[in-house]
Amino acid sequence: MKGKSFKTKKTTMEEPFLPQDEQLVPGKTTWQSGQLYVELKKVSRLAAPMATVTIAQYLLPVISVMIAGHNGELQLSGVALATSFTNVSGFSIMFGLVGALETLCGQAYGAKQYEKIGTYTYAAIASNIPICVLISVLWIYIEKLLISLGQDPDISRVAGSYALWLIPALFAHAIVIPLTRFLLAQGLVLPLLYTTLTTLLFHIPVCWALVFGFGLESNGAAMAIGVSFWFYAVMLSCYVRFSSSCKKTRGFMSEDFVSCVKQFFQYGVPSAAMTCLEWWLFELLILCSGLLPNPKLETSVLSICLTTASLHYVIPAGVAAAVSTRVSNKLGAGIPQVARVSVFAGLCLWLVESALFTTLLFTFRNIIGYTFSNSKEVVDYVAELSPLLCLSFILDSFTAVLNGVARGSGWQHIGALNNVVAYYLVGAPVGIYLAFSRELNGKGLWCGVVVGSAVQAIILTIVTASINWKEQAEKARKRIVSAENGHLSSN
Repeated sequence: MKGKSFKTKKTTMEEPFLPQDEQLVPGKTTWQSGQLYVELKKVSRLAAPMATVTIAQYLLPVISVMIAGHNGELQLSGVALATSFTNVSGFSIMFGLVGALETLCGQAYGAKQYEKIGTYTYAAIASNIPICVLISVLWIYIEKLLISLGQDPDISRVAGSYALWLIPALFAHAIVIPLTRFLLAQGLVLPLLYTTLTTLLFHIPVCWALVFGFGLESNGAAMAIGVSFWFYAVMLSCYVRFSSSCKKTRGFMSEDFVSCVKQFFQYGVPSAAMTCLEWWLFELLILCSGLLPNPKLETSVLSICLTTASLHYVIPAGVAAAVSTRVSNKLGAGIPQVARVSVFAGLCLWLVESALFTTLLFTFRNIIGYTFSNSKEVVDYVAELSPLLCLSFILDSFTAVLNGVARGSGWQHIGALNNVVAYYLVGAPVGIYLAFSRELNGKGLWCGVVVGSAVQAIILTIVTASINWKEQAEKARKRIVSAENGHLSSN
């Protein structure tokens, strides 16, 4: 299939899914037809707003931490510990599970099975609620759990109280994230952009008022996150309910609800594994840094590197979301050649984005540490790790795009297995060995991250290059389109 295009069979079922501007020119290569340029524009129009949406969502809890930190070191330490714990045990699971909708809603939209998009979304929300209840039970006992793990009792008390008041935000996430994927699958990114920016602007004064105006300290910061995310959820819900853009897709098919729940978990569990396994590795990295000879320095520097890498990651995450949407839409529509071109378009954006940000990071490597610390020792150590951080930028952007392809295609299970191999069987052991046995300390730990990312990138490249796109399109149609007996076909 490489370098070639083909006509999609014009059967009765497939004919509606071949818009004129998305057909490749027969007898010409993908590149000669100009399809790459067309696809690059379409992916970019999705990626830019989604990157902004991701940044705004990321900043909500960060702003709360920053405002709460002005109440003293104890408050900052407790909030930081609670944020780390709740991310690992709750929010990462929510974000991961809803990755299933990138496959299901995206392919349903491409296949013009509009009512199934709404049904999948409602199934995701209904499935998330009991999971939130279970996570909430854990968060109620965070203080006791942290003390039993040897954490300082005062810090554990602040962290436990913060996590308790963060529970409403968890339930808001159960609604917000599925609705975000619901709109993204249809390419409705501007409503997402406007509502997210409105929520961010709403959050800043609310957080300040609750923390300082009402004197609620760190608890006020957690309450502000909950209030803001519920405000966000209400805005998205109103848009979905009343907008004419969602008229066809907000429907509900009760007879398909149970099967939609099953499919949600079928793709949601490996999708959550993809997200959580990678997320948890970085938390493990920070824990290991506390065991090094100079734990304060190592933890501070690795935290700066992790924060910098996380801030950068939101850009390729936007590109990945755009690629996932285009791939899933075109596979569902039975246009596999366009899905294939979407991957190349995403990789083109990866080249530009990674080149830009690695150049910026390397150029300002000697001063970037000052944005986090005034310590010359910390700043110099950050500059020393900057070349490794540049490699992380390149590899993380690349794997983000290919993970988007995985979610759009419906092979999250491969991505999950890949993360186990890359990070836990290769990356983590290498990092621990270099840090402790070879005495490279924090640099050794981050070398392990880079090695793990490289292995992940190699495996994803091999898998993506070997995809039979026509076969994937057929699987997508079987997954989404009801058979004549009215039941969903299994994958």
